[in-house]
Amino acid sequence: MTVYIEYVLIDNFVLDYLFLKATFHLTNIPSSKGRLLFCAFLGSVFALIYPLIRLGSVGTAVIKILFGLLLTLISGKFKTKKEYYVCTLIFFCLTTLTGGGIIAVYNLIGLNYSSELSIGLMILPAYAILKIVLAVIKYIYSRKAVVQNVYKCELSLGGRVVVTDGFMDTGNMLYDGDTPVIVCDKRVAKELFSGDTLPKIKRITFSTVSGKSTMMAITINSIKIYFDGHENIYNKVTLGVAKNSVGTGYGVILHPALEKDYAKLNRDDKNVS
Repeated sequence: MTVYIEYVLIDNFVLDYLFLKATFHLTNIPSSKGRLLFCAFLGSVFALIYPLIRLGSVGTAVIKILFGLLLTLISGKFKTKKEYYVCTLIFFCLTTLTGGGIIAVYNLIGLNYSSELSIGLMILPAYAILKIVLAVIKYIYSRKAVVQNVYKCELSLGGRVVVTDGFMDTGNMLYDGDTPVIVCDKRVAKELFSGDTLPKIKRITFSTVSGKSTMMAITINSIKIYFDGHENIYNKVTLGVAKNSVGTGYGVILHPALEKDYAKLNRDDKNVS
């Protein structure tokens, strides 16, 4: 039975530390390693005495929830109540999802969840499930960020107009002289180019991790970008053609200078009014 107690203490200490660390990593709320270790220790002690509590199913559940609220409160340095609420919600979600995942794994392999062996091996599946959950959350947030930076665009060349979505990429630092370069994929380029609108082609040089590279580019008549539902037209824009797809769900990579120009125009309009 001594081995069982050691397993409970060690496993819950490690798991609580992982859950708390992941929670504060996701929320970007400041904490310290000392706080996390102390709260993980409290969590392991609570896991040891929790089975001894006899208040009925509802009462013990309430005690467990209250302890979770206390644990996150001690762990972080919160500036607002909202930060605390969000942090606590994520902590409960991570523990619930990971706990359910562990039970599912053990049921799948036919291992008794209440056995000493299962408790001793709890860290490995919990760590793997937690990594998967974090990866999914980060992917969802990244997709949300991409969607928030996608704008409807209209590219014009020689009377031909192509409508597509453009992604505002802050990492796009390409310039053709003093002109910012937007980049499209081959599909958009084929739609834009035709026999009577075949433009003069030039090549621009840019740096990559592996060294210098070149890209075919043209000067289009204009690009119309809809920021916040407002129509913004930029004339004589350099359009580079990527060798591969520029991304899923959009056909053009926009230059951040265009968004800055829009913000500047908004400020100037407000000052005039």
